[in-house]
Amino acid sequence: MKLLAIKEVACIVIIFLTAYVFPGCTTYNRPNIEPPPRFKKELDSLRSDRTSKKSTRYTVKKGDTIWRIAYNHGVSPDKIIKVNHIKDTTDLKPGQQLIIPAGLTGTKKTSSKATLTSAKRPRESFKWPLRGRKLTYFGQRIDGNKNTGIDIKAFHGQAVKASKSGVVALISDAPDGWGKVAILQHYDGSYTWYAHNSKIFVKKGDRVAQGQKIAEAGRTGKAEQNKLHFKIFLHGIPVNPLYHLR
Repeated sequence: MKLLAIKEVACIVIIFLTAYVFPGCTTYNRPNIEPPPRFKKELDSLRSDRTSKKSTRYTVKKGDTIWRIAYNHGVSPDKIIKVNHIKDTTDLKPGQQLIIPAGLTGTKKTSSKATLTSAKRPRESFKWPLRGRKLTYFGQRIDGNKNTGIDIKAFHGQAVKASKSGVVALISDAPDGWGKVAILQHYDGSYTWYAHNSKIFVKKGDRVAQGQKIAEAGRTGKAEQNKLHFKIFLHGIPVNPLYHLR
């Protein structure tokens, strides 16, 4: 009886550890399509990014997944799952009606190649988007505000390249602030931010390869000279790019 009781206690301990201490070991490691809350504070500075207050309906098509639908509508997969009371995300059927909660206005039709559910997920280090002298560093105070990226001196029209492979998450043109901005989401869930460009050559939903030209440097927005403002977000938090660039 004592041996049986010990086994029961051991089972309870194992279940507790699995569910609460090691939650990452029990779930599939997928990128969160919706930017984390701390990243949203940065996105708020892009005034051209509008949101819809109304939910919409979507008819499931063959080959759809919750994550593809969420990405195309700019909302979190978890929100769609919760609103529609979905118990099995693999059991979507063509013709099924889903409620899509409020998200980015409009939808973006993308092929399966342009989604983060792609089978091929390259393991890459962050590479320099362009080479130039560092003008300002991470954490440096500028006009009383903490710099959450780095500013790299550039010449007008200099090629700006994707630091990692991924998908274009947002394109914005906010001339009163960051100017022409491109934001990429990568297959590990990280984001990179490229601001003050003169031209952008990609659009939201495009799949890009590491080293691909996505923009040309400039001085749009509040930039006082030609430069690139570059950020890296890990888990929604801006980190010092110099610790990660290779």
